[in-house]
Amino acid sequence: MNQQTPALTRLHHFYVGIAKFLFHHPMHGIVSVRDPIKLEDAARYGLSPLLLYGLTVAGLPIRWMTFTSVDQPRALRDVLLDAWRNADGLRGKPDILLINRNIEKSCPDLVSEMKTIGVHVKVADAKEKSLPGSLRSAQNASLWLLGKRSREKLPLIRSIQELCLDAQYNHESSIREDRSGINSNKINNEIQQWLNLPSQIPEPIVTNELDWKPGPWLSSWESLLPPAQPRYFNISTLNGTMWLLIGENITENIDIDDEWIDNSYDNTAKVVKNLVACWPNSPKEIATTVGVTLKELQWFMSGKAELSRQAYFALRDLLSIEYNESMCGYVGTGPYVLMAKTPMALQGSYENLSCGGDACPCEVIPYQGVADPSWRYVLINNYSGPPSIVMVPRGEKILEHLPDLLMNYGEITSVSQEFYRNIVSTCARACREPTANIREMQHFSKLYEKHWPN
Repeated sequence: MNQQTPALTRLHHFYVGIAKFLFHHPMHGIVSVRDPIKLEDAARYGLSPLLLYGLTVAGLPIRWMTFTSVDQPRALRDVLLDAWRNADGLRGKPDILLINRNIEKSCPDLVSEMKTIGVHVKVADAKEKSLPGSLRSAQNASLWLLGKRSREKLPLIRSIQELCLDAQYNHESSIREDRSGINSNKINNEIQQWLNLPSQIPEPIVTNELDWKPGPWLSSWESLLPPAQPRYFNISTLNGTMWLLIGENITENIDIDDEWIDNSYDNTAKVVKNLVACWPNSPKEIATTVGVTLKELQWFMSGKAELSRQAYFALRDLLSIEYNESMCGYVGTGPYVLMAKTPMALQGSYENLSCGGDACPCEVIPYQGVADPSWRYVLINNYSGPPSIVMVPRGEKILEHLPDLLMNYGEITSVSQEFYRNIVSTCARACREPTANIREMQHFSKLYEKHWPN
């Protein structure tokens, strides 16, 4: 007997949210915001938020989006019917429509209305990750939707209409283009299998009323954003799109008659990020020590927000970061006890500390007696400053890569048992709290010249 192939269950993810990266401006039309901005802050730049509605085929990179202004939302049933009738890649209505609990509460009649056209609405539970993932992916994709039509300075309604045309074109292009070099063969086969399905076009439902109630949940992503920062409008030289970028428009402040412009920059955040990743104490302990929250410290290290002047200098003082004229930037001067946790952070901290590798690091072991059973110790003999120590957990893979991470890495060196004990005890004391690190290493430096073999 011939076995019939089981029918493919059609599942769509449906989501709604305020667009994180697209806004409308009365003069610039649709504006792209590369780094998300709080709605209150966006209003100060004359930006009006937009609503993003989207449907994604579960498990496949097939997506359809449309937009409205926040002040004129569309009925959800209208959005769904529009998508199922006009987005060819969705193949019409699904068997199951997955929504989140916010949509269910804001549109209580959606379940019964979809049932009349043969669509079962399922509400995702709190552990469901794919549905919020589809919304997040749509938000990110919306940043690159704008086509040539959207460059024009159009009124709100016209701008949104053009944006929706760009989104429709993007959907149609995505299901026509060759995906062989983008997706795996497995995914491409599944896409083709999906696109071979017959379309299930629903009958239209006549409605003139809004069927849902928007709420604060539409912009829940605002809670994760850093404090407000200076921003400026900038036109893309590639396609004329208007962007709102973080920072100050330095071109407006440059005097063309100036003969010299200082090209130095504040790289403190990068130096801090590498040092914090190698510091014996946790980032939270470091943040508390300088009087900020962990989130504020993370925002600073990622370049998303500035610290207060007091916290900024407290952090530089704690981590011993100073400006180096020869490097045209800030460097960590040490001396430090660092832990080899992540390769890139260790390499970055070492190169910064040694001003590009001007040091001779080597592992030290006791000439007599037993070495520490938990840690191996690498002494950084810094030619341009006091020594530092890197603690490496025994048995970790990073140990094998030290010669590649620490430039000029030398042979294992035997030292006196007294000097080795000083290294071990110094590291133990330096790890107690963030402020103990440099203090203990400064004491160690006094013993260094006396005991280190020439």
